[in-house]
Amino acid sequence: NSLKEGFTESEKKIGKSINELFAKVEGRIIVATFASNIYRIQQIVDACVTCNRKIALFGKKKKKAIEVGQQIGYITPPKGTIIETGEINKYKPEELCFLCTGSQGEPLAALSRIANGTHKQISLMPDDLVVFSSNPIPGNAAGINRIINKLYLKGIKVITNSEFSDIHTSGHAKQDELKL
Repeated sequence: NSLKEGFTESEKKIGKSINELFAKVEGRIIVATFASNIYRIQQIVDACVTCNRKIALFGKKKKKAIEVGQQIGYITPPKGTIIETGEINKYKPEELCFLCTGSQGEPLAALSRIANGTHKQISLMPDDLVVFSSNPIPGNAAGINRIINKLYLKGIKVITNSEFSDIHTSGHAKQDELKL
C-alpha cells in the first residue's frame, strides 16, 4: 500500500460493517477470510453472537488458527457459539455462519469445494450469502474470480471488499501512515 495515499481503514470500522451486514442476512452466511487474521475472526464471532448465529469451521488452517487464538485468549466465543460441523443440520439457515478457508481462491480449500459442489458437508442454498472478508493477494485474482463466477452461476449472493462494502482492511500501511 506504499503507493496509495491516505490511511488504511480501521478494524473498528470493519467490525461495525460486519455487524451491520450480518444483521440484514436472512440465510446462511459463508465467510472466507485469512486464517491468520485473528482479530477479524473475533469480529465475525462477535457479529454471530449479536445475531444469534452458530459458527461451524471448515478448513484445517482455519480450525487451527481459531484453536490457537482461543488458547491465547484472542478469540473468545461464548460457550456453544462454535459448533461441530456435524451439528449444522440441527439449526435453521438464519442461525448459521460457516467460517472457511479459501479467501484466495485455493482450489482445494473449503470455499472452492463448496462452489464446485464437491464439499462433503455443505451444499449451497438459494438464500446463502458468501462474504470474502479479504483482498486478493497479487496473482490470486483469477482463482478468486473463478470461485465468484461459479457462485453467481448458482444464484448465490457474493460480497467482496469494495468502496461499497467495508468488510476488509489491509494490514499494510498507506503513505500517510508510513510518513508517521
